Amino acid sequence: MPSFPLIPLPPDAARQAAQACLAALAAQPPLLSQQVSPRRALGAMAGSLQLDAGVADAIRIVRAEVPYRQDDAWNVRASASAWPLRYGADKPLLYLCRPASLQALRGVLVDARARGIVCNDAETQASRWHKGVQPALPAWLAAQPDCTPFDPATGEEVRAIVRAALATLYVERQPGYFYLAMHDEAAVAAPLSAADAAAASLGMYRVSPPGPAPCRVRLCGAGAMLAVVADAARLLEEDWNIAAQVWSCPSYTRLARDAQAAEQWNVRHPRATPRLAHVQRCLGGSAAPVIAVTGYGQHIAGQIGGYVRGRFIAVGADSATETSAPWLAVMALKALADDGALPMPCVDYALRRYALF
Repeated sequence: MPSFPLIPLPPDAARQAAQACLAALAAQPPLLSQQVSPRRALGAMAGSLQLDAGVADAIRIVRAEVPYRQDDAWNVRASASAWPLRYGADKPLLYLCRPASLQALRGVLVDARARGIVCNDAETQASRWHKGVQPALPAWLAAQPDCTPFDPATGEEVRAIVRAALATLYVERQPGYFYLAMHDEAAVAAPLSAADAAAASLGMYRVSPPGPAPCRVRLCGAGAMLAVVADAARLLEEDWNIAAQVWSCPSYTRLARDAQAAEQWNVRHPRATPRLAHVQRCLGGSAAPVIAVTGYGQHIAGQIGGYVRGRFIAVGADSATETSAPWLAVMALKALADDGALPMPCVDYALRRYALF
């Protein structure tokens, strides 16, 4: 990525600008986006920051390649380019864009200096590609060490991730950029506790509440796939009396990188107390099968497979079966049968019951 000369704000001033944005977001109602899609929730957040007299000059919002639509929450007053930031202050940047190809995304990153919070709503457009983008795009993002990619499921997750990005990039002054894939499917979301918001920014948190029955399978979903995963858990409970944990995984890539870093640290410090990665803290207490689902290629979800106890199955847009709730329920039953926890005829019956032949 080409670099450009930058005349930064004094560190304290840049930090204060980000802290002002964080304070404004914290002051918003807990569920501004309760039944609003991630895309519309982000638009509402951007609009509220612009209307706040104490924050409007503290953040630069760029809205590029996104045509005007009536009653669209992304209709915020914004610049068409991040160009001034190349030679101006390193204040927070929120970039609303729609690159569907890797080439287009690279153009956005050049404009933004590979800095800030880049939000892509290509998923909301008709496309011949899954998730609205070229298959190479998510794979490329996962391979970029300066990019932290997310696929949020709800508006509450978006707010948690944006706040984490502001703190990481502009308060802690860490390099790189955050990337958010924005879908436009409304979902009812419970308020995130402080602990869940922090966990979401690290890559995953538990959605389903603890139940009386012991968990027999763990289902993980990212973005719009979280609703499908939750439906699969419901089928397992109602049709098979099988308790399943549901986990939202806004960033399989961040989980994998954190696990790799912990693994490397443990090798270099053999006498120290071993570090435990976030995915291991979440899933390591059980050997129950884990099914991880993504709307991208299955290799995106597959990144965490080496850090999970028990049987692991990654499911994506390129999997042999469709990413539907009945198919995920059957996969869970098959995983349990392969582990000897269920008779195999249950899987045959499930295939007939859900008409999946």
